[in-house]
Amino acid sequence: MRSKYFYLGLFLFMINSCSEPTPDLKTEEAAIMKADSTWAALAKDGGDAETILSYWSDDAVVLPPGQPMLKGKDALRKMVQDSKNIPGFSMTWKSTGIQFSPDGKMAYMPGENLMTMNDPAGNKISIPGRGYTIWRKQADGNWKCVVDIWNNPPGK
Repeated sequence: MRSKYFYLGLFLFMINSCSEPTPDLKTEEAAIMKADSTWAALAKDGGDAETILSYWSDDAVVLPPGQPMLKGKDALRKMVQDSKNIPGFSMTWKSTGIQFSPDGKMAYMPGENLMTMNDPAGNKISIPGRGYTIWRKQADGNWKCVVDIWNNPPGK
């Protein structure tokens, strides 16, 4: 009789050991928000291109308004470097309302952004936008943006 309980206990222990722990979504939310706000500050201040790129995954896809889809670090590097050559260019954003996949390994959130640059006459212009980012937890525990989409709000 004891061996029956021993094997049942061993079986339950093995099943429990194989399941992944439930992620602490509050901790994960804080990590993503910190990464996103740090990334936004770097982009606004015209930070180092490689540091800005480090917030996207190697296989990231970016869909800027009215432009072709950009895929991968080489295309994103060109976009970041080209934007640095636009007189008066600045990009800021604020994200909110994180939602997680059921397993806690992916997250998405909406945000609002503001792109600023000089027009041909040298006057500063600002273009508001809205977007969604999708983040994926990496093997090292960090979060990276895998999809970045934005457009202009209606009437803009």
